[in-house]
Amino acid sequence: MSLSHRDEWNARPGGFRRFERTVPVGSGDAVWQRARADLLAWRVKTRSGFRVVPDRSATVGGRHWLEVGWGPFTLREPVEVVAFVDERDRVGYVYLALPGHPLEGEEAFLLTRRGDDVRFTLRSLSRPAPTPFWRLAYPAVRIVQVIVRTRYLSALRRDDRPREAVSPHAL
Repeated sequence: MSLSHRDEWNARPGGFRRFERTVPVGSGDAVWQRARADLLAWRVKTRSGFRVVPDRSATVGGRHWLEVGWGPFTLREPVEVVAFVDERDRVGYVYLALPGHPLEGEEAFLLTRRGDDVRFTLRSLSRPAPTPFWRLAYPAVRIVQVIVRTRYLSALRRDDRPREAVSPHAL
């Protein structure tokens, strides 16, 4: 399983921005076990400033709201987990942005272990959601996306300290 939901991943995605980066998480079985548990509990998202509702593990067909902001200034992004892998040396999932999300596309989070080395891969295909508001807001959404991806890529190397949420004013 390649953990890409759309056929566009292996072709030139029409209108989609493609992103992929792999970073080291650490080494050893303890790092693997902790990072695996963190990934499945959505800590890549929560350590990057999001709340995940409902707060339950990622499973295929699971629908969640990814929330960022405060009170009435909370942005709620609907997603559905569409692919999942849990093997001895590989675990991860893909979620698809649902209508109401500022972007159209998917994100994949994959943790792999080769020998003692543990690595995290982030992949995404995205373009502005098809509504006029999100098409106009897309330049600001892209800036936030770059910031959030940086947080994602360091989230599994961190302890459980809470992270600040992305300001709703940045959207």
